[in-house]
This record gives sequence, structure tokens and C-alpha cells, in this order.
Amino acid sequence: MESNNPTRREFLKTSVAAGIMASALSPASYGRVIGANDRIHVGVIGAGGRGRWHIGWVQRSANKGESAEVNAVCNIWNVQLDRAVQEAKDRFTLEPKAFRDYRKMLDDKDIDAVTIATPDHQHCGQLCDAVRAGKDVYVEKPIAVTLEELNNTYNIVKDSKAVVQNGTQGRSSLGAAATKEFIQSGKLGKILRVEESRSAYVPYWNNYACPEKPEDTDWKAFLYTLPDRPFNADMHGCWMGYAECSPGTIGGWMSHLSDFIHYVTGCDFPLTAVAHGGIYALTSGEGRTCPDTTTAVLEYPEGFTTLFTTHFGNGANNYTTIFGSKGTMQIQDPDGNRKVGIDPKVTGEGSEDPEKIGEGVEIADIPQDDHITNWLKCIRSREQPHADMDAGYKHGVAVLLGWMAYLEGRKMAFDPQSRKIRPV
Repeated sequence: MESNNPTRREFLKTSVAAGIMASALSPASYGRVIGANDRIHVGVIGAGGRGRWHIGWVQRSANKGESAEVNAVCNIWNVQLDRAVQEAKDRFTLEPKAFRDYRKMLDDKDIDAVTIATPDHQHCGQLCDAVRAGKDVYVEKPIAVTLEELNNTYNIVKDSKAVVQNGTQGRSSLGAAATKEFIQSGKLGKILRVEESRSAYVPYWNNYACPEKPEDTDWKAFLYTLPDRPFNADMHGCWMGYAECSPGTIGGWMSHLSDFIHYVTGCDFPLTAVAHGGIYALTSGEGRTCPDTTTAVLEYPEGFTTLFTTHFGNGANNYTTIFGSKGTMQIQDPDGNRKVGIDPKVTGEGSEDPEKIGEGVEIADIPQDDHITNWLKCIRSREQPHADMDAGYKHGVAVLLGWMAYLEGRKMAFDPQSRKIRPV
């Protein structure tokens, strides 16, 4: 069935101008050596709803003994900027510097590292600008909205000395390391298929506030490298529902599934993808262009597939299941009762292997640092964090492979040698 979206190929042509926005910043050295007792000063770019979570996460790490604070916040919308300033004040008892232009924040020598929680179409350009300015970076997922910018950004980050953590925090969650050990030790057998269903009654992008008038924000800064157009308050606030700004649920939700499977299995890049969907839910907002219903199947060279399916208009049926030759692992139960972190349950269900999983097998947790704490510690040690740029590139490929399959309406394949995605 044909989607209600505008022409799919139109969005393929909407890249970030000619790749990555040219940075006016010259390459900078990572000159400040941060000692074991030195405080890490963090600036938050895109200090809206997700950015304020970043402020809280840095405080949580500080409460665990990691010497760090948020001393600067940046947002183009006055309302969100004021809220972020107050959030930092409340959590760190300091007066944070407030910026409307992230480039001015990057010029500030009092800031060691930045987190990026802006709309998806801004991630790559801002990440490149930040590493060129000598900042370490925590960048939200999905990393990219076009393959061209993903390839360019990967090259720039890998050529830098920056410590870059991608925001796929599932691999740092409670239970994730234990799940990885269980699977890679062969206890689940050969992985055959992974299935995830995500749903909600109302599309999550409907829940965001929007600026009332253009004077309250910087519309051109929001567009970034998108083509110019009249102010659209809904696009500004609910950008996750617009295909020029975001790969929809494939970027917002499937990115987590793909990265987690990459982490726990150690698999290579996905080979191919097919995807279908459209705007079908009665709860979808008018004018949105991202599908509210999506099914994407990715094939991996190790001989398994991942099935990601999502719908809005009905919030039932949330689960993640990994099927192996020796049994089945349930990451989240079908009723959608989420716990903190990953709480895998394994049984021998479906297997007739002589070594299938027996009754009463439990997976003991393997402690590891949470995602922000891991990043902050790596800023000191200069080691690679849990979700470094290699991991970010891989989840970026998975997202774009699925998204381009949806937009093109045909099977797409990724060639890791040429780093290109083409129709099969």
C-alpha cells in the first residue's frame, strides 16, 4: 500500500547541503590535560527536553564521584533556554553561561566537552564543528539523516583526537554486558532472528511544545542546512514527525535495537533491508510526513535478520525477543512492563537442540558504568567509550539502510567497501 508521504525520492535528495556544513572553526588541539581531580566542564547544545536530561545525567555522575558540571547551555528557543538555565542552576548551584548560537559556545575555552541533543538533521554538522573546536562530544542518536553526511562525519571524527560517545545508551544499561557475555559465549546458540515491536497510542512527536511566534526562536538556525521556508511552529517543535529532519521511528527507536544487537552479538554491518509503512493512525497529526506505522527487516552476514515493527493509534504489544538455536531470550515482556536497564529472561522454548537452555537459568548482572559516566571517565583516560564512532557509524548505517528502503519502496543493500547504499 502506498504511503501518504510526499514523494519518497524527494527526501533522498535533501542532504545536508553538499554533505557537512563547512565549519568556520579551525582545528583545535585537545590541549587541556584533565587530571584525576580536575572538574570537567560540560556545555549542552540543544538544551530542550532531552538536553535537560543530559544536565541531570551529568549531575548523577557527579553524585557518584565523577567531578563534572554543566556550566553552559545553548538553545535557539527562548523558553527552552530559560528552562535549561534554571535546571543547571538547581542541579549545580552555579550560573551557567547561556548561548543561542552553538558556535559561540564552541569558542569558549572554559568548556571542555559538549553534549548534542538537537534535531537529528543537525547532529553531524554540530558534531564536526565540536571536534574541530577541540571538544569531546556526547551526541544523541540517530547519528545521521543521510549517508553522505555519515561518511563525512566518520572521517572527521576518526581523524580527530576527540572522545565521542553516541547516545545509544542501551549498551551501557544494567544487564547489557551480561546479555552480551551470554550470547557471545554461545549459550543461546546460533542467533536466527531478532524481533522487536514498539507502539504507543499517540505518536511520540505529538507531545512536544512548539514556539508560538518566530520572534521566540531562530528559525534559520533550526533549518540549519535544510532549504529555506516560512516559519512552521509545528515543524520546529514536532520535528521528529518530519522526514526532512528525522528518519522517524527507524531513527528514534530502531537505532536502539540495531545498536544493542550489534553490541551483544558482535555482528558485522547489515547487508540488506526492506521496509514498508505509512501514515495510518487516527492519532497522527496533520502535516507530518514520517510514517506512524513501519516494518523494517535487516539481514546480517552472520545469517540472521532483525524485524523492527512499530505502530501508533494502539499502545499494545511492546517486546524484544532474540531467537537462538538453543532457546529464546525475552528482553521485554509482551505487556511492555519495562524495568530499569535490561532484564533478559531465557528459556529453551522452541529448541530441540541437545544442549538447549534448561529450566531456571538466570543471567547474572555484570556491572558497568552508565553511558554518561563512561564518557566522562574516557575524557580523562582518552580511551574509547562504550559507543564510540565505530559503533555510531554502524548504527547509522542500519538506520539509513532501513530508512532508504522505506523511502525508495524497494530492497536496499550496503557495501562496506564503497560505503554506499544502493538498490538490490
